[in-house]
Amino acid sequence: MARSYRRARRKYSVLDLIPAEFRRRAWTFVVRLYLTLAVATILCSCFVILRNYVAGLDCYQVATRTLVPRSLPSWAGQAVRRDLAVLPGLPKRFSIMEPGISERVARAFESNPWVAEVLSVRKVYPNRMVVQLRLRRPVAGVRVGGRFALVDASGHRLTAGIRRWPKGTEALPVIVAAEGLPPKVGEAWSSEGVRAGAAVAEALLAGRRELRTRFAAIDVTNVGGRRNRHKSDIVLVTHKGTQVSWGRQASDYSPGELTADEKISKMVMFEEKRGPLSGYRYVDIRFDDVLHGPRLRVASGEPGVR
Repeated sequence: MARSYRRARRKYSVLDLIPAEFRRRAWTFVVRLYLTLAVATILCSCFVILRNYVAGLDCYQVATRTLVPRSLPSWAGQAVRRDLAVLPGLPKRFSIMEPGISERVARAFESNPWVAEVLSVRKVYPNRMVVQLRLRRPVAGVRVGGRFALVDASGHRLTAGIRRWPKGTEALPVIVAAEGLPPKVGEAWSSEGVRAGAAVAEALLAGRRELRTRFAAIDVTNVGGRRNRHKSDIVLVTHKGTQVSWGRQASDYSPGELTADEKISKMVMFEEKRGPLSGYRYVDIRFDDVLHGPRLRVASGEPGVR
């Protein structure tokens, strides 16, 4: 009797404790959830397929060479435009519909040594993007081995270098610095002298309209009194060989030093009274009274010295 009772006894599970109506509703919810997820997956797949198809249409393709702004500063020539067109990480053509393409374009320009800042990247449908940039303007050159590299006012190296530096009074000055390890293109010079010379070159460039004299070189080999503490840290050299003692850079370690603008004003006033700086053997603008050497002789028939 005991064995037959055990065989006839019904086995109960935890589900038997849940009401049948609740179980029915739960299964209905699970089925609907799976169906909803399946439909959503199908719709997302269709959207991705449609987006990729639209993105591949020719009418939405952007040529990378068109990303370079049409209007550049007057000093930026064709060489700068060619360098700006080199954008690593971007193919020759891409779709304007591509996700995150604006950020990719901005990062590509930020890696260019000529670009100081990417101001904006704007899409113009169907196939154009407008980029606004703030460029680094070259103010001088620095000799690197047998080449000359362009630098901006903060001492960033802009180019790998050219073999021959342009001649003439309108050419940018060359910073004469002590030999040191040059930075990679796009990075700033670690040399204190090069950075000081670049800052002076920027001031000279800003004062070109008022200042008649043009300078061929900026000698910074004595920055910090490295060679002689009693002589000028920075010396400007004209195309005729006139040496202008600039002094130090206006900074915390040189209290009382005139600012670059004040020194430019002193040179302009000197030229108004006594003629071009390049007409003298040397000029010293470090003191209240400008000191100068004898005049240079000008050969007959030669135009005024600069």
